[in-house]
Amino acid sequence: MESSLNLMLLSGDYAKMHAAAIVTLVASSLGQSVNVFVSMESLPAFHKDGVEREKVPKGPVGQQIAKTASPDYLGLFEQAKEMGDVHLYACSLAADVMGWDLRDLSPLFEDMMGVAGFLGKASEGTSLTF
Repeated sequence: MESSLNLMLLSGDYAKMHAAAIVTLVASSLGQSVNVFVSMESLPAFHKDGVEREKVPKGPVGQQIAKTASPDYLGLFEQAKEMGDVHLYACSLAADVMGWDLRDLSPLFEDMMGVAGFLGKASEGTSLTF
C-alpha cells in the first residue's frame, strides 16, 4: 500500500489554501491518498457562510488568485475528492473556539477530530503544513 500525503492547513492565507488544494488535486490525480486537517486560522475559510469566507486575508498573490482562478480552493478540494481517496477533517478545538460544529462548515468535511486523531491517521506518509 502506498503511503498517504497528509496536509495540515493552519494559515488563514488565501494563497496557501489554494496551494494546498492544488497539491491535493495533483496528488489525488496521481492515485495518492490524501488526508487534510484544517485548523486554526484556516478553518474560517471553510465556513458555509460566504461572509465568513470573505474575511480570509488575501495578500497580492491571493488577490490575483481570487480574481482569476476558477475553481477556487473549495472547488479544487471538491474535484480532488471526486477524483480519488481524499479526506478532509475539521479541527474540533478550532471549531469549539469559534462556537461552530460540523453543520456550520463546508460539506467537504467528513468529520471533526483533534490533533491526536489526525496524527494517528498521518503516522505514515509525507506530511506538509500550509
